[in-house]
Amino acid sequence: MKRTILGLLICLIVASVTATLLFAQQPRISHPTSKFVNGQPFFFVLPRTGAPTTLEAARINAATANIPMWSSSFVVGGTSFPFTMIGTNPASGSATTTVPVVIIPLRFTFSNGTSLSAGSTVCNDTQTAVQRVQNSPIFQTITFTPGGTNVGTTQYEDAFQRANFWNSVSTVSPNYHVLVSVSQVEPVQTISVPRRSGTTVAGPCARIGEVDINFFDSKAQGLITSLGIPATSLPLFVSYNTFETSNRSCCILGYHSVNSTNHTYAVAAYNDPNIFSAPIQDIHALSHEIGEWMDDPFGNNPTPAWGNVGQVSGCQNNLEVGDPVTGTAFTVTLNGFTYHPEDLVFLSWFAHQSPSTAVNHWYTFLNTFSTFAAACP
Repeated sequence: MKRTILGLLICLIVASVTATLLFAQQPRISHPTSKFVNGQPFFFVLPRTGAPTTLEAARINAATANIPMWSSSFVVGGTSFPFTMIGTNPASGSATTTVPVVIIPLRFTFSNGTSLSAGSTVCNDTQTAVQRVQNSPIFQTITFTPGGTNVGTTQYEDAFQRANFWNSVSTVSPNYHVLVSVSQVEPVQTISVPRRSGTTVAGPCARIGEVDINFFDSKAQGLITSLGIPATSLPLFVSYNTFETSNRSCCILGYHSVNSTNHTYAVAAYNDPNIFSAPIQDIHALSHEIGEWMDDPFGNNPTPAWGNVGQVSGCQNNLEVGDPVTGTAFTVTLNGFTYHPEDLVFLSWFAHQSPSTAVNHWYTFLNTFSTFAAACP
């Protein structure tokens, strides 16, 4: 997920899950559109100048209190591509990593009088965006069976990661897990958006907020500091029906980044249905960003160039597991509410591995691609 912005290098619940592939199995996926906003939905990663390399990240985690990470590499065409991910190396055996998450609900007030808050009841719903997020398969457990293979009764991102490294999980590390747990929900944080930095437009239900990403990211980094969130936790900013913009073009659904002290964080919008032509709604953006934070926490894991797929119209060369399948969703029903998480792409797709070492020898959680990434250009 890589674009460039000027100035930035940004209880157990067991339920049934119904997975429905919403796009054909082909390498080119149509980019979703919207009749409500000026632009298309997409995601960002915002690596900072000076963000740690793979080896530096390993040293940081060995020397300081931080979220547990591990590093490895793969080889394509004689070139080694190092990477760092959250958790532990699944090839080293069973281990459980649980990352505390601090949810920061956002309330945006706009100069036209509109207010959009993750702490208020969602349009045509009975719960707030924060409540829906906490009760979602991002934090609650369900049974996942891609292609009929049971990869565990667990959270979605953990199920993805277990399936991602199924060659190890199914043999030497059956109890391998990377989990996220809400350790705290902060009070709703209000951000007043001046006219030059954002506006709202009519949506299919609630109005849609648009906020300049440079303006917002400076606020987000300030909140990480002022709220005293420890480096051992993931700050997760949750908005409702509010997207970031770049050069006044909408819609950045979410992004993940790292600040100057190497503290990773993520931002995601919980949004109404029918804004976009694809089923990008509720936790779609959140599932995308948590997956990418987990497999590319600093936003700089390199890969061979790939592209012309998902949200990427040109070439991209980082290990962003959501970008190739932006808008490709499946359904998960928990306690009577149907969520729409996004498909995610396995390491084997980026690493040109054949056969894939992931579950069922697939290349994505929904088997969207039948082979590894094509060279780009």
